[in-house]
Amino acid sequence: MKPLSVEDLTTEQKIGQMLLARRPRNERDKRQLLDMIRDRRLGGLHLGPNEDASEYLSAADYPLLIADNMENGYQGRQATPLPCQQAIGAIGDEQAAYDWARITALDARAAGRNTVFGPILDVAQNPLSACVGPRSFGGDPELVARLASAAVRGYQDQGMLVTAKHYPGFGQSPHDSHIAMVHLGGDEPTLFKRDLLPYARCIDEANLSGIMVGHIIADGIDPEMPATLSAKVIGRLRKLGFDGLVITDSLAMIGLTNRYGLRRCHELALAAGNDMIITSYRLSAGEAYGMMLDAHRKGLVGDERLDAAAGRVLTAQARTLRPAGKPAGGQAQRKRAAELSRQSISAVTRQDMPAAIDPRAEHLFLLQVGNTFTDPESGRVHTEGEDRDEALECIRRLFPRSRVLRINDFPSRDQMERACVETASADSVVALCRSRTDHYMGSSDLTRRMLALLAGIAHRLSALVLWGNGHAARELPRTPRLILGYEGGDATAAAIEALAGVFEPRGAPPVPRPGG
Repeated sequence: MKPLSVEDLTTEQKIGQMLLARRPRNERDKRQLLDMIRDRRLGGLHLGPNEDASEYLSAADYPLLIADNMENGYQGRQATPLPCQQAIGAIGDEQAAYDWARITALDARAAGRNTVFGPILDVAQNPLSACVGPRSFGGDPELVARLASAAVRGYQDQGMLVTAKHYPGFGQSPHDSHIAMVHLGGDEPTLFKRDLLPYARCIDEANLSGIMVGHIIADGIDPEMPATLSAKVIGRLRKLGFDGLVITDSLAMIGLTNRYGLRRCHELALAAGNDMIITSYRLSAGEAYGMMLDAHRKGLVGDERLDAAAGRVLTAQARTLRPAGKPAGGQAQRKRAAELSRQSISAVTRQDMPAAIDPRAEHLFLLQVGNTFTDPESGRVHTEGEDRDEALECIRRLFPRSRVLRINDFPSRDQMERACVETASADSVVALCRSRTDHYMGSSDLTRRMLALLAGIAHRLSALVLWGNGHAARELPRTPRLILGYEGGDATAAAIEALAGVFEPRGAPPVPRPGG
C-alpha cells in the first residue's frame, strides 16, 4: 500500500480526507462509510477497542487512520492490562513511559489500529478537574513534558500516529467539556511556560506527529472562542514550530455544540485551521462530510488552505506505514506491564509505620462496590461502576482470616449504619474505595455519602486503599496508612499485595499529604 498525494485527489476527496468519522450507527451508515472509503473521501475512523477494523481497512487502497483513545493501554479483549498515566507519573521514569506506550502500540497495531488519541499532555493543576484526574502524568510541567516525550517515542517507534491532547490544556478547569465549557486562565507567557511546555518539548525532542485541540477557552489568547474554533489559538500552536497534524476533539461534546450547533462547529473548525475533524457520533459520516463540503463552498476554507490541510493528513497516514515490532501478547510484555502496576503503587503512612498490615490477623474489610440503577424509561437494570470481584478474591487469598462487608458507591442509610456497628467491634478495619473518572460524571471524587461514612469510622481504620484518581485522596480522613492504586492494569491486586507486605510500595503520590 502506498500513501496518497494531494495531486491525486479531487476537491471532494480532499474534504473527505479531513474527516475522521465515528462508528456507523446502522447498516445503512456502514454501507455509506465503506463507499466513502472506496472513493477516498474519508481520512479516518474512530472504532471501539473490540470492533473489527478489517472490513474498513480492506476497502481502502490508502493507509486509512483507525483510531481509539487507549488511555489505559489498548482495551481489546486480548490486550495487555496497563495502568493509567497517573500511575506512570507516580513511577516518574522515562523508560516506564516509553514501555507503557510501546506495549499499547503493539496491542493496537495487532488489532488494526494505527492512531492513538493521546498521550494526554494536560498538566494536572486542579485536583477538582473532572477532565483530568488519573488521565494526566501529573501536576509538574517538567514531569509531564519528560514522560510525554518518552511516551510519544514509544508510540511512534511502532508506527502509531500520535494526537497528543488536549491542547492548550484541561488541567486548570473543574468542568467536563462533555457537558460544559472549559476555561484555561493565565496570560500568554504563563500558558507557554506551564501548559504548552509539554507540547514544545514533544515537538522538539520526539518529532510529535499530531496534536488534538480541546474545547477550551484560553482566556490569555482568545477569550471569545474555544480553541477548537479559534484561529488565534491554533496559530499559536504553529508558532511553536509544529507542522504536523492538527485534529479537533470530538464535536459530539455538548459543552461545545450547545453553544454553536453541529453544523456551525464543523464550519468554524475548518475555518480556524484544523487539518482534521472528529465528527459527532450523532451524525453519519455522510452528514458530517456534507457539512464540511458546504463550508468549502461558502468560502470558509479556500483551496490553498485545503491543500495544506489534506497534505498534512496524507503525511500523517504515511507515518503509519512504519512496521510495528514483535507481535503483542508475549509473556515478557505482560510481565513488564505487571511491573509497571507494582512500581506505581504509592503509600502514605504515619511516621515510620510500615505500609503493610499483618495478613495473618483478622481484619474487617469494607469494600466499595458499584451501585445498581433502574432506567426510568426503559426499566433496564444496570450497574454503574465495578463489582470488585478481583479485589474480593485477593482479600480472601492474602488475608484468609478476614471478612468483607460490601458497601455501595452511594451507600444507603442501612449500609452506613451496619458499617458503623460492625467496625465498632472489629480490632482492625480496612476501607477499600475506588474513585471513577468518566464522561458526564462532573467529578472523579468519592461520593459525599462515602466520604461521610469514612469520616465517621476514621478512628477505627488501620488502613485505607484508594484506586482510581489519586487526587481524590485529599478528602479522605487521616489514617495510619493510605495505599494508592490508581486506575487500570493490575492495580487492584498490586495495592492489596502491598497492604499484605508482598512488596514495598515506592510510587510517588500525586497528593503530598493526603487525608488532611
